[in-house]
Amino acid sequence: MAWATIPVFILVFGFIVLIHEGGHFICARLCGVTVHEFAIGFGPVVVRTKRKGTVYALRLIPFGGFVKVAGMGLAPEGEATPPRPGERLFSSLSCGRKILMMLSGPLNNILCALLTFIFIAAVLGLPARLQNDRAVVGFVEPNSPSYEAGLAAGDEIVAVNGQPITGWTHLTGLIHRAAGQKLRIEFKRAGQHFVRELTPVYDANMAVARIGIYPVYVVEKLSWPAAVRYGVTLTARQVVAIPVSMVGMLTGRIQPQLIGPIGMAGLIDQALKSGWYLFFTMVASFNLFLGIFNLLPLPLPLLDGGWIVIFLLEGLRGREFKAEHKIVAQAIGLVLIMTFYLTVLGADLASVLRRLLPKG
Repeated sequence: MAWATIPVFILVFGFIVLIHEGGHFICARLCGVTVHEFAIGFGPVVVRTKRKGTVYALRLIPFGGFVKVAGMGLAPEGEATPPRPGERLFSSLSCGRKILMMLSGPLNNILCALLTFIFIAAVLGLPARLQNDRAVVGFVEPNSPSYEAGLAAGDEIVAVNGQPITGWTHLTGLIHRAAGQKLRIEFKRAGQHFVRELTPVYDANMAVARIGIYPVYVVEKLSWPAAVRYGVTLTARQVVAIPVSMVGMLTGRIQPQLIGPIGMAGLIDQALKSGWYLFFTMVASFNLFLGIFNLLPLPLPLLDGGWIVIFLLEGLRGREFKAEHKIVAQAIGLVLIMTFYLTVLGADLASVLRRLLPKG
């Protein structure tokens, strides 16, 4: 991964957070709630300005953000601020409006993904047919045999076990029949010749052996009406597919394919090498995942979905939970999410080390 990708990764992640927190901020304004701060990032303030009673801040650590509103004794994001005279408090809102404020962030991410998919189809174009005259890699799956061996987007595979490759179909035909067999892959990158060894893994869903690479496609643009239909259909399918995949991973039916910040940066690096279609598709996918992940209906006040569950339970009870109970739930949620994050980050680092260390 090129070092130049890191600023791009930070900008992409910051943009996705801006979309999410912007949804909360706009909804808070529409509901008339006083907003003390709208921040992108955590930790020390880098840049800040104040307009109409709201502080707009860019903070040092770019992985997150928050909207601090008046009257949230236990803020879902950021620190609580004691109410001041004349402020419109979050606690004064109806249960329905509280839920709407929690929904606004994830829904903004999903809407952004939808608009991005439409833009891709109408302006950039969609993969229409395989570019089969050469075996050029368009994308490499994270943590796949190809990824571990060091292959990257733009590499041209010229031989397998000494046999010259005539095109993508020829290449995949050899790989699909080689489950568990070590292959010697010869490829060209920027005019230089490289050789790597890897072992294809059998994919039960596709009933073939795979090494985790995708080809380069010729793209075609859709008309705007067709692009809108494409965007709506794809977004709707993903809104269903992502939670189903999450449940499958939790129940063990689907092998986890999780990536952390390092993996995300690597994906963006590949996408930039492959072209704008893949880059914007990745931005849309990250938006979708963040939106849907935040809607997980766990009674933990670190996710928007957790707050929605709490507000619904409070509505059914007819009274709010005690602050100390919410603090305990928040602490449990923090431990679970940090454990999940560190596990993914550890897998990220292990994958990087496997790529860098000499092969035995």
